[in-house]
Amino acid sequence: MYNSFALIASVGYLLRGDCAIGYEAARILREKGLQVLELSGDVFTMIDELKEHPHEVLILLGTIQKGRPPGTLEVYEFKPQKFDDVLAAASALRPSLEGRISLQDLLIGLSVLGPISKKTYVVDCEPPRPEPGIGLSPEGRKCAELMAEKTLELLGHVQGA
Repeated sequence: MYNSFALIASVGYLLRGDCAIGYEAARILREKGLQVLELSGDVFTMIDELKEHPHEVLILLGTIQKGRPPGTLEVYEFKPQKFDDVLAAASALRPSLEGRISLQDLLIGLSVLGPISKKTYVVDCEPPRPEPGIGLSPEGRKCAELMAEKTLELLGHVQGA
């Protein structure tokens, strides 16, 4: 049974090295007794999975390539992206529908389809080694540990608010 107040969910791609950091952070959090939903698949599948677990606060874990220094970790409240028209929104969703699995695509999906929680927070890391491969780099492992730590802090903050 997942927490009905705050749902923690991770997104990752196991075949792209450090793009699986969110999954490793989820494993660390499970070892600490928390339940974490692992998401995979296209954006619509991930959103449907989230809807199956009612919650007020959503905390998403994963990696987003933004051109930051490798291993940079950010924690922020998600604000939906605005699109000029339906074609721009459809174009933004296309990579997920073509098989890409990413936190960035999930955030675009939430922007297009609308919120599924009162508040959504993101804990994301710039993957140190996003190339194809299996397993995390030492830097990726450190980022996963920091991601789990920051998620615990964030969870304490939202539950205490």
